[in-house]
Amino acid sequence: MIRRVIIVAAVIVVATAVSAVVVPRQGHGARIRAGAEAGEEEHEATRTIRGASCGVERWPVKTLSDPRARDVDFAVRPATVRYLGSLRANPGGQDSRGRLESRVFGVQARLVGVKREADSDYHLILSESGATMIAEMPLAACTSGAQHRFAMSTARAELERAVGGPVGESWIHPGLRVRVAGLFFDFPHGQSGHARNYAELHPVIGYRVG
Repeated sequence: MIRRVIIVAAVIVVATAVSAVVVPRQGHGARIRAGAEAGEEEHEATRTIRGASCGVERWPVKTLSDPRARDVDFAVRPATVRYLGSLRANPGGQDSRGRLESRVFGVQARLVGVKREADSDYHLILSESGATMIAEMPLAACTSGAQHRFAMSTARAELERAVGGPVGESWIHPGLRVRVAGLFFDFPHGQSGHARNYAELHPVIGYRVG
């Protein structure tokens, strides 16, 4: 009897260990976990600018208002979600850019999820050939003095037009084929749908459906 109890306990321990291994990781080539999709783990500091909730971490770079934004090569280089997710991460500092953050890449992918975040960005999850990555569209009120501010606002308006209006704090799943342009390397903060290397199209300066 004791031997049977020990065997059963061992089977339970092994099964638990196996299930921990096979759960897909959020990110490159993985499904979006339900808890993460609901935004339960995502956390990022915010501040108020002219009544709008805006971000803090690397915000000048994220909004093209950093000193080197004028040096960015805005000629769009065609790429894929999988390729951008395979690049060696090379983020800069709070208001400085890594080498790849001075270029712009454009991808065609399916928009599988979008919501408004605490920093007022529209957080897009792009999926293509089993790989995922994030694109971000900042609110115009958070981009004062930025390069290509009109392009950012136009991209956000195009998204709203495609989904029938402003996006709220809950996930929607448009499933649209889209073309998106930008580039940035973020740091982990529980964000949903990230690439393995945390490459993002951020800020989005070009967006088109189809």
